[in-house]
Amino acid sequence: MQVSHLFYSATNVYMGRFHNQTFEEKLKFVVKWMQSHIENGLKELKKPVLFTEFGLSNQNKDYEPSQRDKFYRIIFDVVYKSAKRKKSGAGTLVWQLFMEGMETFNDDFGIVPHEQDSIYKLMIEQSCRLGKVTGRLKEQKLKELCSHRH
Repeated sequence: MQVSHLFYSATNVYMGRFHNQTFEEKLKFVVKWMQSHIENGLKELKKPVLFTEFGLSNQNKDYEPSQRDKFYRIIFDVVYKSAKRKKSGAGTLVWQLFMEGMETFNDDFGIVPHEQDSIYKLMIEQSCRLGKVTGRLKEQKLKELCSHRH
């Protein structure tokens, strides 16, 4: 059986169009937008939904690093709750991850996970939560990763 995926980019929808809104208003919009796409994927298309190329620019007016943490947490929570309820929210692809030393390729969305410990921990937590929901927590590498969480 072949599984198709829908790809939505929250990056373009999220911050680019809503300059006059507060950060909290933007977050509410993103949650509502994601939930509507999850429901559409479940009821209308009967397909899983991946949210791809999302991030938070450090060039946004009044940007604070804690906002990026909150933004990622909210995105991950919406997907986790969907997966837990066996809905169509299937996963995320973050924009844009770099290895240490690749900073010259960075744009204002870039993250070096080991340098941003809170984001790194969120990503591991999300992987472990989804691994538990999907039954993949038994796979050796994921099992090891999740057993080292603090």
